[in-house]
Amino acid sequence: MNNQFVIVVLLVGAFAASIMLHEQEKKVAADEMATQEANRLAKIVAQERADEEAKKLKKIEKAKFKDAIEHDSDPKTDTYKVIMSGSESFDPDKGDQLKFSWVQKAGEDVKLSSNTASSVSFSAPSGEYTFALTATDDYGLSTTASKTVKIGPEPNKAPVVIIDVRKGK
Repeated sequence: MNNQFVIVVLLVGAFAASIMLHEQEKKVAADEMATQEANRLAKIVAQERADEEAKKLKKIEKAKFKDAIEHDSDPKTDTYKVIMSGSESFDPDKGDQLKFSWVQKAGEDVKLSSNTASSVSFSAPSGEYTFALTATDDYGLSTTASKTVKIGPEPNKAPVVIIDVRKGK
């Protein structure tokens, strides 16, 4: 009986150790899964932030490059009307009013509809025209940005001539 008791105690002890080991393995597995999920979520958040930053940078970079404008496809005209707007410009200081100043920097001289409005227009033939817009706040602080506008040539292709030759009756 003594041997049976020892065997039973050993079996119960082994069973209890097995349960504790199994619980420990479950805890380790759960911790690993939680860590993996936290890492996955952190990567998603980081990617979303990077995507937002990339969008902002792309918008800023786009603002630096030329804007291409197709011609109007009207053979009776040799100029094209262009509208430029700085109306989305703002001063982060609430209440400051902005004054605008437009200056042509390059290209064949054109006449702007205004030199001090937030939005201006001009008519010009095909070519490249560069303008600078300065916005000045009530305290005299200013920022200047430039933009090059490229007006494409009048789209025109030569006609296609087809001569049909056939036997007459």
